[in-house]
Amino acid sequence: MIPQKTAETPVPERHEQEQGAVVVSSGGAAAQNNLRNIGLIIGREYKSRVTQRSFIVTSVILLVIVFLAAFIPTVIQLVSSGSGSSSSGQTSIAVVNEAGSIAGWNEAELTADINTALNGTSTGSSAPYAISSQPQTSLSSLQSQVKDGKLDMLLVFARPTDQNLRFTYYTTNSSADDPNLSAIQGLTLQLTFFDTAHRMGLTSSQTQRLATAPDLVVVQTAQSQTTQSVSEIAAGFVLAYAGAILIYVSIGLYGSIVAAGVAEEKSSRMMEILVNAATPFQLLAGKIVGIGAACLTQMGCLVVVGIVALLLQTPLQAALFGTHAGGFSQYLAGAFIPFYLLFLIYVLLAFFLYATLFAGLAAMVKRQEEVQSAVMLPTMLMISGYLLFFFAVYTPDAPLTKVLSYIPFWTPWIMMARIGRGTVAWWEILLTIALMLVAILVCIRFAARVYRYGVLMYGQRPGLGQLLKLVQMN
Repeated sequence: MIPQKTAETPVPERHEQEQGAVVVSSGGAAAQNNLRNIGLIIGREYKSRVTQRSFIVTSVILLVIVFLAAFIPTVIQLVSSGSGSSSSGQTSIAVVNEAGSIAGWNEAELTADINTALNGTSTGSSAPYAISSQPQTSLSSLQSQVKDGKLDMLLVFARPTDQNLRFTYYTTNSSADDPNLSAIQGLTLQLTFFDTAHRMGLTSSQTQRLATAPDLVVVQTAQSQTTQSVSEIAAGFVLAYAGAILIYVSIGLYGSIVAAGVAEEKSSRMMEILVNAATPFQLLAGKIVGIGAACLTQMGCLVVVGIVALLLQTPLQAALFGTHAGGFSQYLAGAFIPFYLLFLIYVLLAFFLYATLFAGLAAMVKRQEEVQSAVMLPTMLMISGYLLFFFAVYTPDAPLTKVLSYIPFWTPWIMMARIGRGTVAWWEILLTIALMLVAILVCIRFAARVYRYGVLMYGQRPGLGQLLKLVQMN
C-alpha cells in the first residue's frame, strides 16, 4: 500500500518586529481627531490627579500652612508689643519736673510741648506715646515701676547750680536696641534750646525765628541704589525664598509624576492599547497638560489663600496696634501682589519645560526602577537652578545674575530672586517669558520624537547616538 502524500500548505513564519517595535500608523483616525483625543486625555489625567486622596490631603495641609504663615508677622508684633508696653499699644512715659519753670512755660504748656515733640499731630489712642506728668514725691516709686517693667520710660528734669537743664532717662532697653532713644534725644535738644533762649532774654517771636527750619533744596544727580524700606526688603526676601522653594518642590513632584506615569504605562504594556486609540504626540500632550492643570490648580489655590490671608493683616493690625501697625505684612499684601501672579506664570512655564523632558526620557526605560537614572539630566538642571537662586538673591544686580536669568532652564528661580528684590525691568520679564516659550517648543519637538520612538520600542533602549539620530529625523 503506497502511502498518500498530503499536500501541505506553507504557513508563513511570524517574525517579531525588529527590536520589538509595535507598528502604528500615524495617519489613522487617531491623528485625525487630534484635539478631541488630547482633550479626553487631559480630562482623564486631570481628574485622576485631583481626585486622589493624597492630592486632596496634601493640598489641605499646604493651604492651612500658607494661611497660618501669613499671620506670623502679626503674632510676633502682638507678642512684642505686649511685653513692656501698655495694653493700648502705646509706650507709657512718666515725666517728673524738678527743674522748675522751663522756657517760661507753666506745667500745662510744658506737657503740651512734650506731647507735640513726641507724638506730633497724633492724639488719643493713635498717639505712639502716653505721657503723664508726675509729682516729685513719686520719683522712687516710678523708678521701681520702670525696673519691674510696669512703666516703659521715666524722664526726670533737673536744674543744677549752673542753671542748665539736666535730663535723666530711665528705661529697661539697652542703648544699642532702644527704639525710643532718638525721640528722647530730640525732645531734650528742643527743651534745652527753648530754655536757653528764654534765659538769654529772647522774646517768643525771636525764639520761633531761630527755630524755623532752614530752606533746604536737595538735588539728586545720581540714582539712588535703593529706595526700599527695611520692611519692603525683608518682604522681598521672604517672597523670593518661598517662590523658589515652591517652584523646586512642585516641578520636582509633578515632573516625577509625569515620568512615573509614562514608565508605568510602558512597563505594563498599556501603551500598546493606548497607541491604537491616540498618537504618541496626543498621549504626550494630554498627559503633560492634564498634570500641569492639576499643578496649576494646587499652586493657584495656595496663591489665592495666601493673598487673602495677607490682605486680612492690614485691618487686623490696624485694629490691634493702631498707628503701630507694622509694614511687613502690608508690603507682602500690597506692593507684592504682582509677584504672586508672576509666580504662577513661571511655575507653569517651568512645569511644561521640565515635564516634556521628563516624559520623553522616561519613555526610553523598560522598567520603573530605571526612571531616576533616565531623568538625571533635567533633575540636575533643576538642582543647579535652585542653587543659583541663593547666588542671585544676594546679587540681583550683578551682570552674571542677569545673564543667568535669561537661560530658560534657570529662569524661574533666578527671576524669583530678582523680582522679589525689585531689581528687574518689565521688559526683562517679557523677554524671559518669551525665551521660556521658545525653549518649551524646542523641548516639545525633542520630547515628542523621543516619546514616539520610546513608547513603541520594547526590545532595547537606544544609545545616545541613535537617540540623536531619532531627534534629527524629519
